Amino acid sequence: MRSLRNVVATTAMLLAISTLATAADKASGSVTLKTTVGMVKYAVLVRGPDEMNSGKTLLRIYLSSADIGAKIKACKTLHCADATLEDGAMVDYSEARHLDYSVKLNGQRMQYSGATDASAFALASGSPNHLVGKLHVDDSAAGGAKIDADFDLTLVSTFTTVR
Repeated sequence: MRSLRNVVATTAMLLAISTLATAADKASGSVTLKTTVGMVKYAVLVRGPDEMNSGKTLLRIYLSSADIGAKIKACKTLHCADATLEDGAMVDYSEARHLDYSVKLNGQRMQYSGATDASAFALASGSPNHLVGKLHVDDSAAGGAKIDADFDLTLVSTFTTVR
């Protein structure tokens, strides 16, 4: 009976720690493409391979109107994680000069891909597993997307392969 109580107590403690770690992630803002606006309510931070520079890794931020964290955690590849986003944006962060981003709104009916650089990020804190700051991308003058978001994110997954 005592070991059963220990198992239950340990499980409850691990669940509480997991919930607190997820609850610490915060994001707000908006993603706009033409006249369609998606509100950022959730965000997830992952690490994965840089498709443009083999051997390097990058951090990818998913900004979403829906909570896609559990779906991303269940993925085995970066491509799978990308497919979970239906309303929001994903933006790469690394030391590279060219940082990709992609916007998907209205259930993926509206899409736009573009590039930015590190100046789009105003980080209050940046460590390998934790990013805090603001993001501003504005390609609207060229018919592209606009992303404005505040975030406080802790790494939730690391992917070793794109596909």
